[in-house]
Parts: sequence; structure tokens; C-alpha cells
Amino acid sequence: MTAIWTGVSGMLSYSQGIANTSNNLANTNTVGYKSSRMLFADMISDLAGSTTDTNSQIGMGVQVGSVSMSTGVGALTTGDQSMDMAIDGEHGYFTVKDPASDKMYYTRAGDFNFNTDGYLVSPTGNRVQGWAVDQNAVTQAERTGSVLPEVPVTGSPTDIRIEDFTLPAQATGSVSMITNLDSLTETGTLDATDPYFSMFKSYDAANTPPATSAYSSDIKVYDSEGGAHTLTVNYSKTTDTSGKEYWEYMVTVPPADDGSSVTGGTSKAGVLMIGTLTFSAQGVLENQTAFTPTGGDPTSLSSWTQAPLDSTGVPQMSATFKSVSNGSVLSSQTMEFKTGLSASGASWNPDGPSTAADIGTLASANAGFDPSNTRNAVACTTSYATSSYTQAQAQDGFASGTLSSTSVDENGVVSGTFSNGQTKDLYVLALADFRNPTDLRREGNNLLSATTESGAATTGRAKSGIYDGISGNSLESSNVDMATEMVNLITLQRAFQSNSKVVTTAEAMMEKALEIKK
Repeated sequence: MTAIWTGVSGMLSYSQGIANTSNNLANTNTVGYKSSRMLFADMISDLAGSTTDTNSQIGMGVQVGSVSMSTGVGALTTGDQSMDMAIDGEHGYFTVKDPASDKMYYTRAGDFNFNTDGYLVSPTGNRVQGWAVDQNAVTQAERTGSVLPEVPVTGSPTDIRIEDFTLPAQATGSVSMITNLDSLTETGTLDATDPYFSMFKSYDAANTPPATSAYSSDIKVYDSEGGAHTLTVNYSKTTDTSGKEYWEYMVTVPPADDGSSVTGGTSKAGVLMIGTLTFSAQGVLENQTAFTPTGGDPTSLSSWTQAPLDSTGVPQMSATFKSVSNGSVLSSQTMEFKTGLSASGASWNPDGPSTAADIGTLASANAGFDPSNTRNAVACTTSYATSSYTQAQAQDGFASGTLSSTSVDENGVVSGTFSNGQTKDLYVLALADFRNPTDLRREGNNLLSATTESGAATTGRAKSGIYDGISGNSLESSNVDMATEMVNLITLQRAFQSNSKVVTTAEAMMEKALEIKK
């Protein structure tokens, strides 16, 4: 009798359904677990009697039709480890690699941590994949003030690993000093032959700060060993001529820190750059000159020539510091000095002064930049009728530091924070997605692998294209709906009971038939 097999097929199928539901319930608290949905399908039908009429078909039972993975997002809970993370949406899987086989796996469980070898790993030791940040591109952007659309990376995804838990010292390469210079300031005592450099000519390294400085602003800069030095920018108002306002500025470091063979040990020790700032009647910075020593007598303005410009048209100066630790003379380092004005052509005005001595008493000679070829940054030095103050200042050097913590942001950027206060972007997580993620193969330990049905993995960054963002210090809970699973469990149990009744009924009928034969 086919009824026995039909009932048995139901019992077998629904027992598998109960196993599937039980597994879902068992993984209710599994990080990143995705519930399985089992669907049933009928088995091939037979024909009743000798007729070929399809209306006379009799079913032969039931079988498991498909088992697919639900891709719904589980609730996000707060993690207790710095590298706990979750994907905040359906699109994306963390990519991890088995170091023994180099096979790639995928997971929604973001309970990662750094092991003793510096690898970011899953609880079973699989290594999380990501792109290394292009540190050269980051440094270049910081130096030029460029805004990058996203954190630059290099190469292909690789094991995320912090090999060096120290951040080496970085010598200052850029100094920005944005000030307001009070336009109501009285003009100081001016030199008869070089009024625009009166402060410089009266400067004596043995007597700092300059007596004629109307305003000064300090900032810490760093040498190649990470030693800190105080850099001071002094300002002195010179003249108001033809609706223009002129200020002299002088960039200095402590004379005792100056190891330069040109200025060190002289009355101009510590002076790195001198120049002038030209303001309109409205207090807008219109022009600038900048001069640095190139040899000869540093007390003579003719020894101070036009400072080199970087690729963005910002003046540069050289500093040769003495080591803070032992007093030895360190290698010269180049620092750009930003006031907010630059030459868009990255070149000085060909009709401008070649040396500081060329300015003399001529106000018009202060046009270091070609007036038609300058650009003002959003933050720029001004000269308004209000007290002098520093609007903003910045520099890019720092002392060495050790890694104190790590974190990940919504864009999947893994960063390290160091004891010197610096934060450095290290890697960008590589997320994977699939054409049909419901058909990924479960491999245990919260791991999934690609199949022919799921399609090959495509890789991308969080919050780009189809990929969702990362929620740091969070973990994704299982997406199992306990209420639904309990209803399924009861339904499947009833179905199993019903099919077992079919088997016992068919068995009783068979026994009755045998009795009749006797």
C-alpha cells in the first residue's frame, strides 16, 4: 500500500523540519546567526488504475523542497570589546581567511580581536581581511590641505595586522598660523632705510622677544626625534599707505635650539623666516612676501632671499634643530608656513623682490605674489579693527607614541589611537556580498562559504555602492524570531503526528486484508 510510504515520507520530512526549527531555536543567542527556512514539496504522483487521465493522479508523499538562509538583520547590541562590530543592514559580510588553507569565508559575526601576533581575528583564529591605508597619500593630502573623498588604500585586501605597536616621531612639515591683527594698532618705531623690516633689524637673539613686536603667537613643533620646540610668529605694524596696511612678521624658534650654520650663534639665531603681509582697507589679506637665509651675513637683508614655494604655492622654511636629548645638531627639516594666502601658480611675482633688501622704503615692492594669481583659503589671516588674536593654528608633527586603543568607524576604517594623542587610520575593512546570499553554505563556527547557487563574492567598502555601514562597538544578534519558530514547531509536530496516524491506519488495513485471505 502506497499510503504507508506516503505517511513515512511525511514523518521523515517533518522530522527534518523539526530539526531545522530546533536548530534555529538553539541558535537564538548566536552572534550573527541567520535563521533557516525549510519549504516542503510534493513527490511525484501516480495514476489511479489504468487510466491516463491526469485528474486521476494520486500523490506519493512529501519531501524537503529547499532550505534557505534568511538574510534579515538581527538586532544590534552593545559590545564590550573595542573591535566588536556589526554590519548595519542586509548588504555585506565580513571576509575572513583560514590561515592554514588560505580559504576565504564570510560571516556576519563581528566579535573580532587582535591576537598576540597582531592579526585581527575571529574567535576561531580566522584573519579578517581589509585594505591597507595608503599612508603616503594621507600625508600628502594633509600637507597640501586637500580633502580626500575617502580614506585612500593600496593594493588588494590582505590580513589586517598591526605589526608595530609604536608610532614613530614625525618631524613637523607644515605650520599654519591664522591670526587677526588689530588694524588700530599704532605703528612702531621704524627703521629709516628698511621700515618694513624694522622688527628684524632690531632683533637680537640675546634679548627675546623682539621689543617692537605688537603681537606674537606660539605653537609647539617637533624635530625628527620627536623633540618639542616652541615656534613663535611675531608681528609688527609698519605703515598705512594708499589705503593698504602693511605688517612685518618674523618666524622664530629659541636661539638655543638653532643649529643652523647660517644663523646659529649669531644675533639672528632662531630666525627661520621674515616677510610682510599686505591688507586691503577692509582688512583682507591681499599679498605676502617671505624670505629665508641662504648664506652670507644673516644680519644683512640681502642675505635673505625669496623662500621656496611648495606645489600649492605656500612658502617654505628650513629649520636645523639641536637634539633635545643630547644637544647634537639634527638634519635640516623643511616646514611650510601658512597664513591663508598662496600663489595659485606656485611661483613668486617675477616683478617682486628677490631679497628682503629689495623692498627698502617702497610699499609697492611688498607684492611678493602676483596680485592676479593669488588665492585665499577659507581660514585666512585678517586685519580687522578688533584686538589681535590667533584664530586657528596647527602643525603636523608629533613625538613617538605607543598604541593605546583601536576602533572602527561607520566606513569600516580601522584606526589606532596612540599615547601621544595621535589617531592613525590603518586599514579599511573589505566587505563581501553575493548575487544570492540565501544559498551560502554554512560551515560552522558562524562561517559561510560561497556556492554555485550563491554566486562568487564581490568585494567593496562599507557605505559605498550596495554595502551598508559598520556599527562599531556593536554585535548583531541572531535574527531568529522565537514566536514564529515555536508556532512552526507545534505545526510540524502536529503534521508528524498526523502522518504517523496514516502509517498506523494503513498498517491496520493491511492486517485486515490478510485476515480476510485466511
